[in-house]
Amino acid sequence: DNPRLVSNFGDTSTPEFRVRSAKLLETMLLTLRGTPFLYQGDELGMTNYPFERLDQFNDIEVQNGYKANVLTGKIPEAQFIAESQRFGRDNSRTPMQWTAAPNAGFTTAAAKPWLAVNPNYTSINATQELTDPNSVYHYTQRAIGLHHAHLAFVYGDYQDLDPGNTQVYAFTRTLTAARKPAERFLVVLNFGEKPVEYPLPEGMKAGKLLLANVPGTPEAGSSTLHLGAWDARIYTF
Repeated sequence: DNPRLVSNFGDTSTPEFRVRSAKLLETMLLTLRGTPFLYQGDELGMTNYPFERLDQFNDIEVQNGYKANVLTGKIPEAQFIAESQRFGRDNSRTPMQWTAAPNAGFTTAAAKPWLAVNPNYTSINATQELTDPNSVYHYTQRAIGLHHAHLAFVYGDYQDLDPGNTQVYAFTRTLTAARKPAERFLVVLNFGEKPVEYPLPEGMKAGKLLLANVPGTPEAGSSTLHLGAWDARIYTF
């Protein structure tokens, strides 16, 4: 009952940024403390529905909000629709986008499903992403694989390296266990389209690059990282 992850916290202004930011968000979810939760379609980078009219919403919360706020003159209708389009619960209730077939392969019924399919289903669907090795789906698989392979992402300590930074989210996950090598991971996420030169805390250097959502120079051994738009990386350190 929440908006689509990439529409709310990522960037859907271009297809490239949608893919990059969807991968960045999956990187964050699968490396932070706590139990990762992936709602159906997050692994594809599914987006919010482009609602334009009240009659496109089924959510009773939106219907009641319209009566309470628009019909009483508290806010303009255009503002209410725009806010509901971004935050409305129907965004996560649209049919799962399986294929590029009618109704996104969700149903063979002649009539539309109880909620309309997002029009972008012809380009964002499971069938298409399964065939693309660089898709959000396959990236999410690799991130899940890392999470399963390293207990540091489950039980390890967490340290925010730069809590005052409004663009770059950098943190470490570390775990020391008896009779096992210590696990030390550095996660760096550039939340924005602006490239940034990011110096790591004094004395820290990036080690082996384990996962990245943007092809390019690994910068292993560097104490300064050159991050592109919506750049996400997982290093040892």
